[in-house]
Amino acid sequence: MALFSRSADKILDEMTVNIRKVPLDPARTVVVNLNTVNGYFKDGYFSSPQTTAKIPRLIQMNEYFLHSRRLFIYDAHDFQSVEFKTFPEHCATKEEQTVIEELERFLSGATVIQKNGTNPFFCPDYLRWVAENKNVVNYVIGGGMTDLSVMQYALSLKAYANQNDKKLNVVVLENATHSFTTEAHDGNVMHRFALYNMMLNGVIIAEI
Repeated sequence: MALFSRSADKILDEMTVNIRKVPLDPARTVVVNLNTVNGYFKDGYFSSPQTTAKIPRLIQMNEYFLHSRRLFIYDAHDFQSVEFKTFPEHCATKEEQTVIEELERFLSGATVIQKNGTNPFFCPDYLRWVAENKNVVNYVIGGGMTDLSVMQYALSLKAYANQNDKKLNVVVLENATHSFTTEAHDGNVMHRFALYNMMLNGVIIAEI
C-alpha cells in the first residue's frame, strides 16, 4: 500500500486537508477542546512555546464551529494522582486547571468535563455525554498534547466506531494542537509521529 511505501512526511502533507473542504453537518458535530488549560498552554510542565502558538488556531476552530456542540475536557488532578507515577505533576492546582482566557467566551453553552487520566474516552462524565448525544457523528479535536491525550482519544473513537460498525468522522486539526519539548522529547517530531499514526488509523488530519 502507498501509505507504507513512501515518506511519512510526504504522505502526511499530501493527505492533510482544509477543514472547509470537509462536509460536516454543524448540528451533528462536536468541537473537542482537549486540555486547553493554563497547565498545558501557559504555565506548567507540559506547556511550551509550541502549544502557546496554537491558541489563535484554537480560537478559529471554535469560531468556525460556533453553531456546533462544544466540549472542554481537561486534566484536573490532585497531588495523589496515580498518573504522577508515570508523568510529572501537572494540572493539580486551580490555576493550571483553568481554561485559557482566550477561550473563556466559548465556555457559554459548552459541556465541561474534568478528567484524571490522559484519555478522556474512559472518563465517566464523558461516557455519559456520549449516551446523551447519540446523533453526534463528527468529532473535531484540537488542544494538547498531540502524542498523548489527542492521539489516545482519537484512536479510541475510531476503534469504538470500527468495533460497532458506526460511521464517525474523527478530525484532528494539526495546526490547532502540538506537543511539549524537553531534552528527551522533541515536540515537533512527536507531533508529526502522532499525526501520521492517527492518519493510518482512519483519522482525518485537517488544518484550519
